[in-house]
Order: sequence, then C-alpha cells, then structure tokens
Amino acid sequence: MKKNGFVFIESIVVLVIVVLSLTLLLSNYFLLVRNSKRNEYYNLPMDKYLLYTVTNLGESDRAFGVNTSFIVTKDNCDAKMGTRFKNCKNIFEKTNIKYYIVIYNLENELSNSNIINTGYDSPTIEYLKTLRRCKDSACIDKVGYVIGVFERNNKRYYASLEL
Repeated sequence: MKKNGFVFIESIVVLVIVVLSLTLLLSNYFLLVRNSKRNEYYNLPMDKYLLYTVTNLGESDRAFGVNTSFIVTKDNCDAKMGTRFKNCKNIFEKTNIKYYIVIYNLENELSNSNIINTGYDSPTIEYLKTLRRCKDSACIDKVGYVIGVFERNNKRYYASLEL
C-alpha cells in the first residue's frame, strides 16, 4: 500500500503551520523593535530638562501671548521668539534644536486634514500621535504641549512638556 499522497498532504499542512507561526512571531518582533526605538528617541530626561530650560528662558511662565500653535526653527526664531530671549539662533545651534513647537490643542491639531501642510514632517506627526490628548467632546481642559525636536548625530530626539 502506497502512502505518498498522505505524506505529501501532511508535509504541506506542517509547512503552512510553520509559516503562519513564523509570520505571527515576526510581526510581534517588529512591534517590539518599533516600541524600543520609540523609547530610545522619545522623552529622554536630558531632552526634557533642556526643553524646560529653553521654555523658561526670559520668562517666568510658559505663556506665549498667543493662543495659536506655532513652529519655530533656527531661521524664523527671531521673529517668533525674539521677545522672549535674545540671540535665538545661538540658542538653537548650541542646544541642537531643530524645531520648537507650541501646540495649544493637540486634538484639533491632529484632526486637521492638512497637518502635513502646517509644517510638521512625518516623524514629528508620528511623535504627536503618541502624546496624551483629550478625545472626549465634553473635555474642558484641552491638552497642549511644548515640543522640542533635537537633532544629534543625524538622529532626531523628541521631548514634550504639557502646557
């Protein structure tokens, strides 16, 4: 009696089970790698302290006088932050700040359909999605942030402080 057909079908079933289990393991591995990268580049204590220091330079509070979100770079910092402290470009260069962002209502900012056109790049948008925000329509306190994007050794590091 020949059992070649049964062995062939059994081999295919075993192969399918092995491929499915490896696929599940690989997807979980990529999730773990993505989360570890997030922990490596997001909210390092050094960056949070530096952001806190820069935010409180020249002023005793975090009020910026306007209630609209804005992005400050080394090129436009004199126009946006010149009233808070002098020699803005020097501070940006010495602290490796690429972007200094103030967002008064994170939920509105992320729900904006043209968020790419507002000046945020894709990695910054991904970081914004990780921050706590108010999703409830009856929420009285809208969550706002001061966000620093630091660039060191061609890598970006993100830090945030709640307003």
